This record gives sequence, structure tokens and C-alpha cells, in this order.
Amino acid sequence: MRPLLFALLFLSSLHSQSIPETPVRPWQPGGVSYVPSPAAYPPQEAEMDHGHVYSLGDLIDIAQMHNPATRSAWAQAKARAAAVGIAKSELYPTLVVAAAARTFQEPLLLYEQFQLQDLGLFESLLQMHYTILDFGARQSEIRAARARQIAANFRFNDAHLQVINQVTQAYYGLQNAVGLHEAALANRKDAQAVREAAEERLRNGLATLPDVLEARAAAAKAEYELQSAIRTEKVFFGDLASALTVPPSRSFRVQALKDLLIPDSLPVTLEEAGHRALRQRPDLLAGMANIQAADAELKHARSAWFPKLTFEGDTGWIRAWGQQENLPSIYGQVKIYDARVNLKWTIFDGLRREKEIARATAEQQAARAEVHEKQDRIASEVWTAYQNAETSLQQRKAAVALLRASAESYNAALEAYRYGVRNILDVLAAERELAQARAVDVTARTQVLNTIKDLAFRTGDLLTNHPTGARP
Repeated sequence: MRPLLFALLFLSSLHSQSIPETPVRPWQPGGVSYVPSPAAYPPQEAEMDHGHVYSLGDLIDIAQMHNPATRSAWAQAKARAAAVGIAKSELYPTLVVAAAARTFQEPLLLYEQFQLQDLGLFESLLQMHYTILDFGARQSEIRAARARQIAANFRFNDAHLQVINQVTQAYYGLQNAVGLHEAALANRKDAQAVREAAEERLRNGLATLPDVLEARAAAAKAEYELQSAIRTEKVFFGDLASALTVPPSRSFRVQALKDLLIPDSLPVTLEEAGHRALRQRPDLLAGMANIQAADAELKHARSAWFPKLTFEGDTGWIRAWGQQENLPSIYGQVKIYDARVNLKWTIFDGLRREKEIARATAEQQAARAEVHEKQDRIASEVWTAYQNAETSLQQRKAAVALLRASAESYNAALEAYRYGVRNILDVLAAERELAQARAVDVTARTQVLNTIKDLAFRTGDLLTNHPTGARP
């Protein structure tokens, strides 16, 4: 009765989890939910030291240890490695120890009467099954499993590459936002200096009220842009914290932009960058491993056309206890064995083998086409990244000159205004040019770092040639 009650409860719970009755309302779980609550899978958060100043290498180490993308790819690679062992197991015989007991009563027809007899049997066996010949079916399956394992390993490397790129990009984005924040502070300070100079000249009767109002408007605009820069910095900090699996509410410090070395040249030529990408990009290497797996799968499908030779055998004991009506009970035992060689050749299977070969052939062609498409895309990505990096280096040189000239122009205009030689509009124009030059300088510095990083990402160099922290 109790098993029946449990079965009814289970069926009723399944009914309560049916689809919604109409398409206009979201589904609401009712009764027993088979979806675990979020509390069953708490997020794995990295611990950060607020007193420590983290370098880019430190942040990459933290992300590689805690980012779930690398853990997922690692688990998938382990699963593929286990699949290779499963495929290899087919090369060995299978041994099974079996035991069975049975008792029954049956009528035995003896002359014109039935005689009841009780029998009890116990059988113990050692069974063996071994495939002697399968025309390469097992070997092709092993080769396919090994190729899929290699592809999974390269996907694991690609997961690390993506995480490193994500952290580096977020780090440089935060550096750019912090630099723009500092530039906005300097701009506000300059705007306040201009406003104070205008107000001082107004008190001395050397300026007009419109001049002061223009200066106050410029100071208010500088304050607005400062708050916008603060908001942008917080957004980029959240992006970096997310890449590190750290809640954005937990603050931590990173190196300042002024402490970073800005390269003045590219580490490789365009031709060398293209060759490196085709040699070491993990996503491309995973695609090539997929081609090997598809080739092995096609061979495995073709092996189904050939016969399979197998051996099966068992040996053991049978023991029996029996009793017939009006007769004493008896006991007996005997050793048994069975050995046979089977040759199986499928003559017709409803065109299943033809379709399996067609499927494997199509998957092989798809794998090769994907590799060719990826090669073309990688070449385009490397070309674009290289041109961006070259341009950023030239823009950096121009930004340095622009900042120097704008600072000199602003200082001269402000000094001249204090002496009454220049008007307020000239000073405000010079201030705007200096503010823009500061932003351009910050962006140019981070752009150099980001474009060279992107070139390393597109070539695959970023996987091994990236900053490292103090992780053992």
C-alpha cells in the first residue's frame, strides 16, 4: 500500500509541474519543484585585500582561479579524457561473475498421473565476452575520442585566453576611466581658477558681469563632467569586479595609470603576427582537432559494413535440491561450461549504415569548412588589430604634443587675462582645449595598452605572454 501511495504522490507532483495553461502568463512552479534553489549553488567569490594594490598580473591570477568559465572548460576536458578511457576499454575482454537462485514447484506427468516436485537451483558462472575482430571499429572510436579530448584541452586554453582578455580589457577600461576622472578633477580646478580670476577682476572693476557668468557656467560644466567621469569609473570598476567574481560593492585598489609602462613600438611584425595566430590560437587548434575527430568518426561509420568476430564463454557450477511426493529429497551438483565464436555480418539494416556514413561525411565537411572560415576570420582580426595598434602609437605621440601645447596655451591665456591683455572667452577656449587634451592624452595611453593587448589576444600570445602576479 505504501509504494502505491508514493507513486500517486509522485504522479501528482509531476502534474503540478505542467506547462502554463495560456501563453500570456509566466510559468509558476507549484507543489514540489525539481529545480534547486539558488542557495544550493552559492557563487564562488574571490577574497580581495583592500590594503593591497593589485597589479594586472595579480588580477589575472585571481580570475583564472575563480572564474567559472575556466572551471567549466576544465571539467569538460576531464570528461573527454574519461571518454578516451571508455573507448579503450573496448579493447579488453569483459568478465562478469553471475549467480542466480531459483525455487519452483511443478507437476511431473508420470504415466497417467501428475507427481508434484519441488526444486531449488543455484547457479554460479564466470562469463567472458571479447571482440576478436571488428575491422578497425574500436581503433577509430579511440582516435575520435582522443581528438575530442585534444579539442577540449584547446577549448580549456581558449577559456583561459578569454578570461585573461576580459580581465585585461576591463583593467585598461578602468585605467582609462580613472585617468579621465583625474583629468576632470584638473579641469574643475582650472575652471575654478578662471572663475576666481574673473570674480577678482569684477571686484576691481576690470571685468564685466557677463565675463563672470561665463566663467561660472564653465565651472559648473566642469563639475558636471567630473560627476559623469565618476559614474563611468564606477561602471568600469563593476566590469572588472565581475570578471574577478568579486561583488562590485567590495572595493579594492589597482595600480595607477602613471605606474604602467607605455610601449613605444610593436613587439612583432604583421607577417609574424599572422603566422603566430595560425600556429597557436586555441580556438583554431580545437577546430583542427575536430577535423581529426570527424575523420575518425567517418572511418568508424564505414567499419559497420564489415563483419564482427566475437568470442563468448562461461563456466561455473549448478547445484540443485529436489523432492518428489512420497520420495526422499535429493541433492546434486555439476560443473558446466559453454564456449562459442560468433561471426556477425549485417546484410541489411534499412540503409542505416549509408545514412551514418552520410552524416559522418557531412560533419567532416562542416568541420573543415569551420576551420577555413576561422582561418580567414583570424587573418582579418590580426590585420585589424595590427593597424589599430600602429595607429594608437602614432596617436600617442600626437597626444603628448597636444597636451604640452594646450597646457602652455592655457597658462599663457590665464596669465594674460589676469593682466587684462586677453578676454574671458580666450581663456575659456584655452581651458576647453586643455580639458580635451587631457582626455585625449589619457585615452591615447590606455589605447596603446589596449590595442597591443588586443593584438596579443588575436595572435594567441596573450595566453602565455601576459603579466603574472605572485601566485605560486
